[in-house]
Amino acid sequence: MVVRAAMMGAAGLVVGVAANFASPRPAVLGKPVFPAAEATGAACQDPGASAARISVQEAKPLCIACAAVFVDVRAAGEYASGHVTGAVHLPPGEPVEALLPKLSAAPMVIVYDRDRECAAADRVAAVLKGKGVRDVRVLTGAWPDWLAAGGPGESGTCALCTAEGR
Repeated sequence: MVVRAAMMGAAGLVVGVAANFASPRPAVLGKPVFPAAEATGAACQDPGASAARISVQEAKPLCIACAAVFVDVRAAGEYASGHVTGAVHLPPGEPVEALLPKLSAAPMVIVYDRDRECAAADRVAAVLKGKGVRDVRVLTGAWPDWLAAGGPGESGTCALCTAEGR
């Protein structure tokens, strides 16, 4: 049994190294690997930020699978001209309380704004965390990187916001 486990482990090691070697962007063996969002110079990189970061590449599948709620904290005109598909709009300066029932029930909340520094998204993420929303992330690169990466988007007003009278 122990020999069989050792042989399976060795086979897994060989397959893993071979797959890495065959990859178009292989990981350098013996050196730590970090997500692009944590790389030096990455957009929205702030070690003191209160919310974790999530890259566009990590967030796109969550959007497609409806496994996260996106919160757009840009001005109304910017939201109407284009936003992440299904994103909820929270205009700058608006209180978050009306959105709390929806956001608190979500498995993950991803906040984004318009600038690569993510200042507005950071502020809203901190407020949401302070109000008890469990898993709040800030989208690195904000709306411009989402668009550049071909993330799902739509235009128009926020249906949830209209229903709530905002």
